[in-house]
Amino acid sequence: WKALIRFFFAEKTPSPKASSQKKTASSWGVSPQVEQEESRTIDLDVDQDFFELILGVDCFLDIVPSLIEKKTLDKIDILLNSEVFDDKALPRLPAVVPHLLSALKSDGASGKYLADQISRDPVLVGEVIRLANSAFYQTGTKINSLQRAVVLLGRTGLQRLIANVVMKPIFNIHEGHFSYLAANYLWSQSERCAYACAYLARGRVDTFDAYLAGIVCNIGMIVAIRIMDQLQKGRGSLRSIDFYKGLLLKTKQLSFRIAENWQFPSSVLDALNEQTVLNHKPDITKLSGILYEANRLSQLRVLVEERRLDDDIDQLNHRLGKQLTESCIRCYFELKRSPEPYIR
Repeated sequence: WKALIRFFFAEKTPSPKASSQKKTASSWGVSPQVEQEESRTIDLDVDQDFFELILGVDCFLDIVPSLIEKKTLDKIDILLNSEVFDDKALPRLPAVVPHLLSALKSDGASGKYLADQISRDPVLVGEVIRLANSAFYQTGTKINSLQRAVVLLGRTGLQRLIANVVMKPIFNIHEGHFSYLAANYLWSQSERCAYACAYLARGRVDTFDAYLAGIVCNIGMIVAIRIMDQLQKGRGSLRSIDFYKGLLLKTKQLSFRIAENWQFPSSVLDALNEQTVLNHKPDITKLSGILYEANRLSQLRVLVEERRLDDDIDQLNHRLGKQLTESCIRCYFELKRSPEPYIR
């Protein structure tokens, strides 16, 4: 009987395959912490992919920077090191804008006062009336009164409208080869960045400061594009990885200098300045961290729309080392909607 029992109920010895599967990480000398770090390996550089898109580069290479690349970085350095910012490098803001933006943040500014300020700029007047009569507001009657349009749009609507109306012409450059390649991508990304900033800022920081930071975040790239067009009238070669790294840093520094010259709020300037510290992820509870995430998310959306990346947020998050928070993922899906809400 004992023999029969042993025959039918003998203990099974583990197969070599099963044994190997049961080996723990520690038995191979790999700690759980290392395994976790490996699962968060980052193999997606969003900034680099975006720069390759806007500059028409297949892939930046580890080669010596070309003459146009060196001259571009040198000219940007001259701008950055000058005590007085060269106004010719970028169009000035309309004189009414700083006062108007300040008034919009003040609780004491009446609709009549705001309408009087806006009336000084015909372009702003036209855009305010146009938006007030758009399908979004559905008033049922045509609005011709500027003051009534101002009241209808409210502070948030006016703030975002003004920011967009002022900024879009600056991005609308088609002076040469590089501006032709980059202009539409940069404006599309800036709109999305502003919207994402305001979305992520809710309950954390002032949403309009966040919106301003987002829309001006990559304005420095416009200056760099103009410089490249001046240096190279035909098709130029931009392939050096060192050029990309230098351009990434210097255009962020330029964005800060431009916003400073435009007298943007100090909170916006602080957030822009912190972006110049590369390889540093700011605190998401602060405007600097919100801007960092919004810039990355808006670049992802443009890259996806241009079929440079797959529209799979789980895959993208995995390639980013699972750095995206739940709020960032929700924001990504918000950005998939029509651009129309961006100026509401």
